[in-house]
Amino acid sequence: MEARVTCFNATSSSLTPGTCAQCRHRKVKCDKRPGNCGNCERLGLDCSFASKSIPLSVPRRLRGVRACATCRESKIKCSGTTPRCSNCKRRGRACVYPTPKRPALSLLSASSLEEDEEDGTVAISEGMLTLVDIFFEKIYPMPSFAFLHPASTKRRCRDGAQHKVLVLAICAMTSLYMAQNLEDAPVWIQESEQYIWQHIESPTIPRLQALLLIIHYRMETSRFQRAFMLIAIAARSAAAMRLNHERQDLDPVAKEVRRRIVWSLKIIERYFSVGLPEFELCPFESIYLQLPSSEEDFSDVDQPGDHGSYSLHVRLENVRRDIMKFTRAVALCEQPYPLLPKLIRDFQQSLTEVGSTMLDGTELSPHQIAELLGNPWLPRRVLAIVSWHQSHCDLYRILLNGYPEAAPSVVLHAIDLGDITTAERYCLKHSLSIIDILTNLNQQSTDCPLLEFDVAICAYHAARLLLFISRFGTIEDRPSPEFATSRVDLCLIALKRFYGTSVLVRPIIEEMQRSVRSFSQRGHTPSPLSYATASKSTSDSEEQLSAAAKTRQRLAIHSLLRQAEFSDVEDNDEQTIIPGRGNLEDSATSISAGAGEGHRPSAHSESPITQDQESLPSEYNGEDNSDNGANQNAQFNNDPALSPDLSDQEESLQYPFSLWLGQYDNNWLYSPFS
Repeated sequence: MEARVTCFNATSSSLTPGTCAQCRHRKVKCDKRPGNCGNCERLGLDCSFASKSIPLSVPRRLRGVRACATCRESKIKCSGTTPRCSNCKRRGRACVYPTPKRPALSLLSASSLEEDEEDGTVAISEGMLTLVDIFFEKIYPMPSFAFLHPASTKRRCRDGAQHKVLVLAICAMTSLYMAQNLEDAPVWIQESEQYIWQHIESPTIPRLQALLLIIHYRMETSRFQRAFMLIAIAARSAAAMRLNHERQDLDPVAKEVRRRIVWSLKIIERYFSVGLPEFELCPFESIYLQLPSSEEDFSDVDQPGDHGSYSLHVRLENVRRDIMKFTRAVALCEQPYPLLPKLIRDFQQSLTEVGSTMLDGTELSPHQIAELLGNPWLPRRVLAIVSWHQSHCDLYRILLNGYPEAAPSVVLHAIDLGDITTAERYCLKHSLSIIDILTNLNQQSTDCPLLEFDVAICAYHAARLLLFISRFGTIEDRPSPEFATSRVDLCLIALKRFYGTSVLVRPIIEEMQRSVRSFSQRGHTPSPLSYATASKSTSDSEEQLSAAAKTRQRLAIHSLLRQAEFSDVEDNDEQTIIPGRGNLEDSATSISAGAGEGHRPSAHSESPITQDQESLPSEYNGEDNSDNGANQNAQFNNDPALSPDLSDQEESLQYPFSLWLGQYDNNWLYSPFS
């Protein structure tokens, strides 16, 4: 008995344990090497064999969620690398990993965020305070982010009195724009959004501000479907809190914050769709607020002010929305509309009034741009002027015969030729102004300022107009195709520099490149094209819509609602095709008058495009990439196979102006000239 006990004691005291603590916890085979096992040495872990003084706590776990959200949804193998997996990097898309069940170990560690469970406030680290300062220096000058009060927000962050959900959203947004802490940004935004969902029934100002930042983040990471749903929650929260009404019992800063939340919400909303009331969550007619005040009055800063450019942009947003609604309504006209020139003059008067209040003027010369380079409010002041020019382009392109957003031929034939010539000159003038502003800013700026997404949208439409007028314009002094191509190339260079990594602007850049390439290769045919009646990228569900609905719901290539690609078909549904109603895609043709060329597939066609079969640029084919959307030459009178049924005609005739609810009512629209 004594011998056996002695043998057991000797064995337990002299032999090394079979597996180290790290390998045992990770459930991997240990090579049992004394001092430091091979696995721990390779992975840089503290091996329990190295020293008896190492505490026997739970070892660090290395493995987590390996698959990113995109690979998980696609059910493909993910490399698990950060900041982007190999699949997302190869396809050039945003890569977002799900929130780990355990807290992150960098800036989001327990030492960085100390939360007060009662009120949700946090004390944050110096690293996160730096991100907050960068946000207000670089991102806040863009109008869609101007809903936070800089001084009070930064002070509350330093004092640890700011709400956790807002701090996380600010830091995530800054990390995304500045390409810092990209591993932490998805964790922060996911935790912030989760908090919103947990308290969805009790919205507050900080939570709503955080939600707007979350929407921005989802937009910038290609989560358009999620952003579209979240913005509906934001609009509903603002309405529930009655933010669309003034509160006279609050201090000036609190009242201005409430106003700016609503106005920024309107700016974000228009990126999904403009001019379609079924997608308008917070219409201007329901907003009873003053326009945003100047930055000098709001922020009380010593730096040069924004000259009221935020307020000007909001006013122009209203005018542009009314123009889009009006354009969509005119697209459904099937008879001459003599009131059209008068309505255009009324819109022009409104734009003239806005232009008279612009302290910077309506043009930005190279000298003025050089003076703005050191101004922190450059994004706002540039956007206000660019938006003013784009409003004129939106208004007058309705009279450009053959342009996708032009009025139907039956309407244009009744318009005086002098009005059409004037409209073409206005479109040329203002489109060149937009391109010149962006080009001069690119040439003179040494750094790369952040610009609002709307600037890229305006540049896109300006380029389309310039290319169209240079080829199909009727004025004698129109620019040559070579000049138009060179200006669009300079515009593309500026967009690539200012929005090089933006997933929002990527479709715009790609479409402009295709347009310039096809424009140059096809030559300069003097006769306009006959546009196709349907887009090759039309989804199956859109094919079942009435002709009138497809006319007014066709979205621009930069529309985030279009990129979201929602479907009304269930996963297990089988669509049935009604006999006698053929697919419009099969019947759509694009003919070059005088050139004798056959149909060319659009840029989004599934068929491969060879050297002899190139796609037409978006402004010269059946795909409508405009933001108001009507392909005005889609007339169904000549082809019985393409004629809409009675319900379609009734819808067009019964509600031709129901989409335009701006400055005029329907009775005035149909009244005779006074």
